[in-house]
Amino acid sequence: MAKLRAAKLCKGWDFPVLDEVELDIAEGEFFVLIGPSGAGKTTLLRLLAGLETPDAGKVFFDDIDVTSVPPYRRGAAMTFESYALYPQLSVFENIASPLRARNLSFDQIKEQVEKIAKLLRIDDLLERRPGEISGGQKQRTALGRTLVATPQIFLLDEPLSHLDARIRIELREQFHTLAELRRTATLYVTHDYAEALSLGDRVGVLSDGDIIQIGTPEEVFRNPASVTVAKQFGQPGINLLEVEFGGQDDELVARAGQLELLVAAKHRPSLAKINGAAQLGIRPQDMRIDVPDGIEGRVVAFQSLGSYGVCSVNCAGVQLQVIAAAETLAKPGDQVRVQIDKEAFMWFDGAGNALGAKL
Repeated sequence: MAKLRAAKLCKGWDFPVLDEVELDIAEGEFFVLIGPSGAGKTTLLRLLAGLETPDAGKVFFDDIDVTSVPPYRRGAAMTFESYALYPQLSVFENIASPLRARNLSFDQIKEQVEKIAKLLRIDDLLERRPGEISGGQKQRTALGRTLVATPQIFLLDEPLSHLDARIRIELREQFHTLAELRRTATLYVTHDYAEALSLGDRVGVLSDGDIIQIGTPEEVFRNPASVTVAKQFGQPGINLLEVEFGGQDDELVARAGQLELLVAAKHRPSLAKINGAAQLGIRPQDMRIDVPDGIEGRVVAFQSLGSYGVCSVNCAGVQLQVIAAAETLAKPGDQVRVQIDKEAFMWFDGAGNALGAKL
């Protein structure tokens, strides 16, 4: 088994896609790369798998340069978002194809295929062909073909994106304990923040052709390096306010239009040096409504999502998204009070880079 390293990988066509991407994944590490559609996630996987040739840079499996090694000799197993199944073969034969390439006995192949198929809940579909199963079942078949292999590196391209919510949650749980994934380096790419936070030992954020932040799920969620990173996580997304500073003596106030928010003491040393505007980020879960000492606001909309609600509140002309308790009863036009945890504020400069004020 192996670790994975990308060194200054570059790739472009008529436009640049990846620009000197650096990535290190340890043996046994489950690394999740998140980014919006078109960010270059799949291109990076294809470079690592040997399906594309980099314009510059190198790929290393366990410190061995494999940049010029063809895909079939590289030792990477990849799940494609587009399935890439053999249409003439059954589900069983599609999953078994990597095992047949290793000349295993039929009994060995049967045992491993049935084990993976049961895990993915497609054990009753093994005799069907891809044209006879649903999109979600095709994706599970493609994932099974990857998991049944014993590669040096696992590369997973949004393997849960076409599955229904229940199966997706079950497989996320399984990914934490699958021995196959814990024996080697695994790179999993997604645009789903919940997958990134729940699965990754570490998480990387890909934007504008480069990985702009790497850290634990808690680090990238609570201490984003930029507005771009902050926007990748959370549903509803982070509230971002353009603010200016005022106040006197020991009080520093951030003003967004008519809304005034007192700055926590631990943030003041960094923010006191700011000239002009900055951006304030507030996660919806760091606010509460219907509290006696909060800021006055008016409900614009309320969405009940079962276990919690999302309340859109206008406070002094600024609209905020607030996570509310499931039992909250709110309707448009209601007057409420919003309590905001100023200790949890995130601060960014005019260019959208973190000020480092959040401790």
